[in-house]
Amino acid sequence: MTDIYTKAKRSEIMARIKGCNTSPEHTVERLLRKLKIKYRRNVKSVIGQPDFVVNSLKTVIFVHGCFWHNHERCKRAKLPKTNKNFWKRKIEGNKKRDLRIERALRKQGWQVLTIWQCRLRQPKRVLRRLEKSLLNH
Repeated sequence: MTDIYTKAKRSEIMARIKGCNTSPEHTVERLLRKLKIKYRRNVKSVIGQPDFVVNSLKTVIFVHGCFWHNHERCKRAKLPKTNKNFWKRKIEGNKKRDLRIERALRKQGWQVLTIWQCRLRQPKRVLRRLEKSLLNH
C-alpha cells in the first residue's frame, strides 16, 4: 500500500512530532502532582535526559511512546508498511539506546521507571504503580 501523502507532506507531518513536553508527559506530571512528589523535568545533567527526575528518591521516569520505543505486544508499535528497512533500523536503534541508558543509570544507583503511552489510558493504574514505586521506596 502506498502512502496517501506526498513525500513532502509526510515529512512535514513527521517534523511536527515533539520529543518532549508531550501530552503523555503532561498526564504523568498530573499524577506526580497528585502524589505530591517533587520532580524536575528533562534534566540535561542526568544521562538520557529523563522526562522526570525525583532527586529525593534517586529515581528517573521515562515516558515512552509505544511506536518510537517499540512497546512489545502493543498495537501502536506496528511498523509502517512503507520504508520498512528505515523504520526497523530507527526503532531498533531507539531500543538499544534506551537499554544502554537504563543500564548506565542503574549502575549509578538510579531507580528507572518507564511509563508507556498506551498505559496512560488507565491513569488510575499508573497512579497506583507510581505510588507503589515512589512512596514505598
